[in-house]
Amino acid sequence: MPAMTATFQQQAYDFVKAKITTLGFKPGEYLTDAQIAGQLNISRTPVREAFHRLENEGLLNYEQRRGWKVYALALTDIEEIFDIKIAVEGLIARRAADCADEELKTKLGHALQQMAAAAQDDNINAWFQADQQFHDTLYRMADNDRARRVINNLNDQWHRVRIGFSAMQSRVKSSVGEHQAIAASILAGNGEQAELHMRIHLQQVRDELVRLLANMVMPFVENGV
Repeated sequence: MPAMTATFQQQAYDFVKAKITTLGFKPGEYLTDAQIAGQLNISRTPVREAFHRLENEGLLNYEQRRGWKVYALALTDIEEIFDIKIAVEGLIARRAADCADEELKTKLGHALQQMAAAAQDDNINAWFQADQQFHDTLYRMADNDRARRVINNLNDQWHRVRIGFSAMQSRVKSSVGEHQAIAASILAGNGEQAELHMRIHLQQVRDELVRLLANMVMPFVENGV
C-alpha cells in the first residue's frame, strides 16, 4: 500500500472511530464513503479500507443494498463482551501477582491512589485516565501485550455506553473499592485472590450495566446503544 494511501486510511479510521465511540455518529446511523471522504477531503478508497478495519473491530456493520451502519449494541453483545473480559482480565490479574518488578508495583499503587483521588473529587476524566493506567500496568506486570490489544478492542466496542455508565457517582465509588481489592491481592502475590476479585469486579459491572440498560435505556431506543 502506498504510504500516502496508508496515511489517508489511518486518518479516515481515526476520524470515524472517534466519532463512533463518542456518539458523534449514533448507533444504527448509516455512513457512506463519499460522506467521509468529503469531510476529510480525501478519496473514497482509503475510507472504504478504513470501514473494513472498523467492521473487523466490531464498530461498523455492512448491510447489503443499505451500506455501512454504526453497530448498535444489544444486551447480548454486552454480555458477550463481558464474558471475554472476565476470562481474560481475570487471568491477567492472576499473572500480574507473579510480577517481581518493584517499579511496576509502585506504578500500580500510584494509579490506584489517583483513582481514589479522582473519585473523591468527582473528576470523571481523571478517573478514566487513572483506570487506564491501572489496567495498562497490569498487562505489563503480566507481560501480555496481546491480551491488552484484545481487551482494548472490546472496550472500544462499548466505550460509548461506558462513558455514561462509569460517570455515575455510585459506580465510580464502588469501583475504587473493587480495584483496591484487586491491587491488594496482586501486591501480596496472591494470584488466586487477584483473579477472583477481578472477576467479581467485572461481573458486578456487567450485571449493573445490563440491569440499567434493560430497565432504563433499551425500552426507549429503536436500534440499540
